[in-house]
Amino acid sequence: MPYIWFSVICLIWGSSFILMKRAMEYLSPIGVGAGRALGGSLVLALIFLLMKQRRTVRRTDFLPLLGVVVLGFVWPHSIQPELVARHGGAFVGMTVGFTPLLTLLVSIPILGAWPTTRQTVGVIGALSCLMGLMLDYGTRSVPVVDILLAFSVPFTYSIANSIIRRYLTHLPPLELTLICLTAAGAVMVPLSLSIRNHRPVDFSNLGSALAAVAILGVVGTGIATFLFNRLVQQEGPLFAVMTTNLVPIGAVIWGVVDGERITLLQLTALIGVLVMVTYVQTQTVTRHTAARPTES
Repeated sequence: MPYIWFSVICLIWGSSFILMKRAMEYLSPIGVGAGRALGGSLVLALIFLLMKQRRTVRRTDFLPLLGVVVLGFVWPHSIQPELVARHGGAFVGMTVGFTPLLTLLVSIPILGAWPTTRQTVGVIGALSCLMGLMLDYGTRSVPVVDILLAFSVPFTYSIANSIIRRYLTHLPPLELTLICLTAAGAVMVPLSLSIRNHRPVDFSNLGSALAAVAILGVVGTGIATFLFNRLVQQEGPLFAVMTTNLVPIGAVIWGVVDGERITLLQLTALIGVLVMVTYVQTQTVTRHTAARPTES
């Protein structure tokens, strides 16, 4: 079952970018983010009530939660849809694969955890692939600002992950995610209603756009996040986080289906990232597996 859930999460998250692209035909970027947060929080709230879980959040958790909400939800959920509309889901999706390795770098100042030699080699190799992607999109007249914004998303994800690891490990994953999505929705829904959509609106696609954001919120943000948290609880964070390494593959496949231009350099860089991430995590995952008790 863990491998089935793993595959389901990869499939769902790999398809999220094409859904963002469809939702942006009518909604504003922050409107798409608000829809994700609202749909996800409603589903998780229902699961939370059905499971009859007790609240464990404390007052001292306010500042760390604020950081996670802004960096892990509000910022990426607002930036990604706009970048998908401008440059396609494949470009944005490929940057997500850098989250685990960027987390290694961010964890040094926040957690005081220095990477091993294997991790250092993997980080340098992945950053080399990152430079290849940046050069490729630079030659295709993608503004430098958009490139930096795209890579700010895995960077802020990494900071949010480190904050969770340092300050919020006592919160159950379901409760943590529900609080963050609810808070993000409370911020983004009013903003989506007050900020005018500067993109041309195609009212003929209203139904498909609303359906896309509904699926993105309920399935892509709510159910997939819950399954991810279950994997973290049952198999450990290293097993679960490898889903983010495979998300770019789904994004690229959907990009090709949608007519986006994928270059050989992009594919080479993407493969390089996957190789480096696998190289970094293989030793740790092996240790995790070896540490599990043998069932009698």
